[in-house]
Amino acid sequence: MRQKDVFLHSEGDAWFERNRATCAQIDHAADPVVATVLDIAGQRPPGSPPLRLLEVGCGEGRRLAWLAARLDAEVHGLDPSAKAVATAQARGVAARQGTADALPHGDAAFDVLVFGFCLYLCDPQDLFRIAQEADRVLADPAWLIIHDFHSPTPLVRPYHHKPGVHSRKMDFRRLFDWHPAYTCYAHRVSAHGGTAFCDEPQEWVAVSTLRKRGGDHA
Repeated sequence: MRQKDVFLHSEGDAWFERNRATCAQIDHAADPVVATVLDIAGQRPPGSPPLRLLEVGCGEGRRLAWLAARLDAEVHGLDPSAKAVATAQARGVAARQGTADALPHGDAAFDVLVFGFCLYLCDPQDLFRIAQEADRVLADPAWLIIHDFHSPTPLVRPYHHKPGVHSRKMDFRRLFDWHPAYTCYAHRVSAHGGTAFCDEPQEWVAVSTLRKRGGDHA
């Protein structure tokens, strides 16, 4: 069974139940992804239409709900856990169950797409498709934010919670920044579970901000 099916059928809900209390303690005011979205929103011209934001790996939608309460934004989420999606919907987030390789959204539907700590668990054979789907649903110009494990060289490790599943750490910018339409504007590496610097590569996490700007713009 492919990893996406494992998470759609069981492990997504198991992850949600296992991490529910921890997620409830997150201070979104100190969240680097939130800070990046707020910075992007703050630089939009006056009178712009609502910011269209999609988070892939949205969990129970806490981050999206926090942003929606503070921004003029349409927030959408995607997660493999049916339980997490139901909780996000109860918070007013337009969330759906699914995986990153098949986004159930229209072309050019979003100004910002966030990968919320999910790419390290995706099937490697889906990575080209995941990049294609992200590019398809992003407008031009738009922003892409990737929050995930980081490794300069690809690493594969067993996933502790489910036999046969693996986590894959890499520099996920490489899925996009080879393309001339994508430029990395910011990339910060810190320790997993915090914002401090860390010398242990197994614990590296990065928040990467990429700009999509491929067409002719004045």
